[in-house]
Amino acid sequence: MIQNSFIPFGFQYYRSPTPFRDQWEKDLSNIAGQGFNCVKYWVQWRASVSKEGIYQFDDIQELMDIAQRNGLKVILNVIFDVAPAWFYKKYPDSKMITADGSVLEPRAINCRQIGGAPGPCYHHAAAATEKAKFLSEAVKTFKDHPALWVWDLWNEPELTTGIKRKLSFDNQVCYCEHSVLAFQEWLKNKYITLEALNESWQRTYGSWEEVETPRGQGVFNDLVDWRLFMSGTLTDELRSRVETVKSLDLLHPVMAHTVPAPIFNMITAGSDDFKLAEPCDLTGNSLGSSAWSADLLISAAKGKPIINSEIHALPGNTAMKPRQPELWKMKRHILTPLARGITGFLFWQYRPEVLGQEAPAWGSVYLDGSPTPWYKDMAHLNKLVQSNKQELMQAKRRGDGIAILFSPQNQIANFAAHDHLDTYNDSLQGVHKLLHELNYKVEFLHETDVTEETLEQYRCLWMPYPLYLSRKLCNTLREWVEKGGILISECSFGALQAENGCHSYTVPGYGFDEVFGVRETWIHSAENLDHSYHQVAFESRTAIPILNVMKHSKEAETAADDKAQGSYYKSDIELQSQVKVLADFAEDHMPALTSAAYGNGRAVWFGTLLAAAYWQDGHSGTLQLVRDLLQQELKLQPNVQVSGGVRADLSEWEVEQNRGAFLYVHNEGNELAEARVTLPAVYTYAEPWFDNGNVRIQPIDSLKPSTTTLTMKVEAGDVQVFRLS
Repeated sequence: MIQNSFIPFGFQYYRSPTPFRDQWEKDLSNIAGQGFNCVKYWVQWRASVSKEGIYQFDDIQELMDIAQRNGLKVILNVIFDVAPAWFYKKYPDSKMITADGSVLEPRAINCRQIGGAPGPCYHHAAAATEKAKFLSEAVKTFKDHPALWVWDLWNEPELTTGIKRKLSFDNQVCYCEHSVLAFQEWLKNKYITLEALNESWQRTYGSWEEVETPRGQGVFNDLVDWRLFMSGTLTDELRSRVETVKSLDLLHPVMAHTVPAPIFNMITAGSDDFKLAEPCDLTGNSLGSSAWSADLLISAAKGKPIINSEIHALPGNTAMKPRQPELWKMKRHILTPLARGITGFLFWQYRPEVLGQEAPAWGSVYLDGSPTPWYKDMAHLNKLVQSNKQELMQAKRRGDGIAILFSPQNQIANFAAHDHLDTYNDSLQGVHKLLHELNYKVEFLHETDVTEETLEQYRCLWMPYPLYLSRKLCNTLREWVEKGGILISECSFGALQAENGCHSYTVPGYGFDEVFGVRETWIHSAENLDHSYHQVAFESRTAIPILNVMKHSKEAETAADDKAQGSYYKSDIELQSQVKVLADFAEDHMPALTSAAYGNGRAVWFGTLLAAAYWQDGHSGTLQLVRDLLQQELKLQPNVQVSGGVRADLSEWEVEQNRGAFLYVHNEGNELAEARVTLPAVYTYAEPWFDNGNVRIQPIDSLKPSTTTLTMKVEAGDVQVFRLS
């Protein structure tokens, strides 16, 4: 079903009504003529069904035929969040309602110029029926067309198509009667009895019909349930679309492409990349050009093929014009995800937009259709990729055995506690940044995937600010640590309990004070209330100084590296006698970082939000502290060793008894890097992809005969690729 030898490389082309018909033939011929092989067309509900019961796909049909004549494969991106005007007239009760009572009237927005956004409520029965009819007609019309490659069934899944994406309690949806009834049914299925719901929410409901939908800040479990329900609604919607397609077309794969956290959140967007990947044959991403989003998407895909569905190389609008991207920037868009195993690339978009606020941005070519310098760079990168496609499709990276816990429930609870997501997002992204800059392969593990079996794949699990946890999860983690796993946690582990939404009497919770050998007796926040009516959000950026007392690893450079930084919270603790202290708070020398043996494993505790601090300031001492912790104290070395301030990824392949690898070396700094990279295999030849790529393979080290060391110079911001054999 999925073509294993095909690496799509091309453009989003058509979002009706642009580009206009008189440009189609020339544009698609030019795209194919430059060596590109794939385009994406939007099939929009409002555009194709402007009259009830009449389905018109003439524009898409003509575009498909032109693509076929030019040897281009097509992704059909079916768009449902632009409901026809007749539908809203017929079903006025289908409009979504926010927590503050606002009705989301249909409208045109910058990325839905034909109107009808954000579409009807996902729990409206007639809407579900009409969307299924539209999709079925589209599938029946195009399933046998030779140009069709993939059905993309959701462009950036979220609840309101960006209209109410801004994070706030008031922007939550949907509070219409259809969603309220569906939520009550969801709660029945989860809790079975009303008594169980009342215990979880700490309420006194006498019937399921009395259950209210949460609206504001107050308690935790009701909001966690409410947002998990709405996020699950998106996943169920996608699953329904997949089932519709597969009932009619078993030949072509299905996908959706998401936008990564923190841009899309669980509160107002509802998008969970892991859950949305489950029903699909392959998956994709917008904004997938960064290491963060690529690593997150790869973890969510769980081995399924991935394409970078929307490369945002020229963002802008009528007011803020796009920058002209240089070659090094274009290389990042392709090579950062390619280094991680993403093998598909579509730029948004071919022509600059001419309709609405997005004009005149986003163009890979000029407004008149003539080639830009960056269009030529795209073509050059495509040729390099296609000339190595057989090996690229087989190439794999070795894991380093470290995962970051990804917890939607904890994200929701953080919002309920803080009225923002900075603590959660800064911590999550901060852990990624630390591991990325220390050259580990970064993986994420979704909380619902934590089992005895999945944990066996990892040596170490890092839990960013694990404020909200469950007994089931903690029991699994305890057994894993006891058998030899390494658990790293920031402060407030399980302070909020999922079983009843209450604060634990002991922190760490769920008996993990015995696992960590630490009991938090007091936690100081960097800001405090002056009185009970002091209406402020806790958004401190105050650095909390920490002293590293570990022996430095070989990467230590200066005495200043002894000083690290935490953020948001500082914990006072009682310590068991056998616990090892690895860092102190500078203020009072209270332990800030500890390590304890538990069974055959280890439990490491931070008394602050260290990763959030690193996300905010990138302090070199914080990086050194984590390097010392992982490499000296815990003996967790990355497979690919680097020095000189670069990031290096090794992707190994074996094709027809020939073996080799691709080495990607990325200088993310602002100065020329003189780098040294040591690989866990022997290679004798390195061929650069780019003319300015220079590399030397060093003589084999007799003490490490199964490794290869290479030295190279990489310009600031640049990425170099070497084919090794």
